[in-house]
Amino acid sequence: MSPKATRSDPAPFPLPGVVDPWITESLVKGVFNNNLGPLNEAVESAKTFNIPQMNDWGVKNVEDFLLFLSGMLNWVPSEICSGKLIYNTQCLLYFILDQPPISKPPFSTLIQPSSAGQPLEPLSQWIVDFANKVGGWMSTGGSITSDAVKSFEISPKYNYDEAIVPPDGWKNFNQLFARHLKPGMRPVSAGEPTDPDYDRVVVYPADSTFDGAWHIDDKAEVKIKDLTWKISDLLAGSQYASRFEGGTWMHAFLNTFDYHRQHAPVAGTVVEANVIQGQAYLQVRSDPETGELRPHRSYICPDTKRNEEKGLFGTLDAPDDAGYQFLQARGCVIIKNPLLGYVAVLPIGMCQVSSVKLAWEPKPGQNYPIQPNVDIKKGDEISHFEFGGSDIVLVFQKEADVHILGAQGIDAKGGVTSKQKYLVGMPLGYSTKGLLPTNNGHTNGHH
Repeated sequence: MSPKATRSDPAPFPLPGVVDPWITESLVKGVFNNNLGPLNEAVESAKTFNIPQMNDWGVKNVEDFLLFLSGMLNWVPSEICSGKLIYNTQCLLYFILDQPPISKPPFSTLIQPSSAGQPLEPLSQWIVDFANKVGGWMSTGGSITSDAVKSFEISPKYNYDEAIVPPDGWKNFNQLFARHLKPGMRPVSAGEPTDPDYDRVVVYPADSTFDGAWHIDDKAEVKIKDLTWKISDLLAGSQYASRFEGGTWMHAFLNTFDYHRQHAPVAGTVVEANVIQGQAYLQVRSDPETGELRPHRSYICPDTKRNEEKGLFGTLDAPDDAGYQFLQARGCVIIKNPLLGYVAVLPIGMCQVSSVKLAWEPKPGQNYPIQPNVDIKKGDEISHFEFGGSDIVLVFQKEADVHILGAQGIDAKGGVTSKQKYLVGMPLGYSTKGLLPTNNGHTNGHH
């Protein structure tokens, strides 16, 4: 998915001359109690992987890393032709923070089912606070310049000409990142209510790379890396969580350069909307040959066999810390469709996505979750992300009989892969509910 890392990436920002006071107070004192030994070990561990950006960007010791963190607090993002500068900046940050000894308690929260709903360890909580602080900066005028905007215009992966540019220009980076698209840029498959397949065809809710789809067992649980995760934890206590026993869940991920607004994969009534507080986390691995950093967010290995009948993968071959979606900051929108029943749409915040913004917000004095009880059309906007990359998860009921398409394709190296890029509105799956013959020869739902 990623181009080869090169040594020509410019630094995303100059390292400041001094450590920001907030970094000193919150991290050096607050998390490490003025003992930088563990953080120094993490930086030294990261150096053994020969990451080009660490050398090129001057991150050679723990003091440099503190300056790097300080620089991110006033970062004016820009891009290069590959579209990977923001991506590599985030990867380096999380790669270092995920090194031993700080990747586990008493510093970081473990990615495991028992962590669901529990207070975060100090470093994990600090990362959330840091993401919020960077995200807040990205909503200020200082986060964008005309030169930075030009860099996105000429970076092909951003597809800048698809965007609606405000008449008076971008006011901040988050506005550009969460850009709206011109009408007609994302046609919706079977998108008219009069289409006979309007409810049967499920469409992609986000510009994203398909990762896979898996079965939910009869206890509404999924097994990932021998750990059992509850759908009720993913949906964080939604009153509809138990309705997904025996159903299907699918996962796709967005990159930093993708369009970051999400749209309804099906039509129906929005019966519940929630924003769930959680971690800001990204597992990053290093290519042993090139030192290239890449997030490990996939649940499948290229050799995994697929159940062609429903487009489902039988086993999960996951990163070491798989299951992060159950702990991340995320939105949860439950749509009731007349054919499919309840469909859960979960925009998952990744790393610097400090805020998932839903189309429905609590009234003054109210808190999430809320029950909007509004009807939406397929393809209507339901949420957007601010700065960073992100994931999208859909959950279907068993009786929906949704068959995930998940077409196989060829990756950049010529190998077979399911990880294809799809755009909002493209077909994701198809329901055969009511179409298959029963034992009496009739078709379910039609006599």
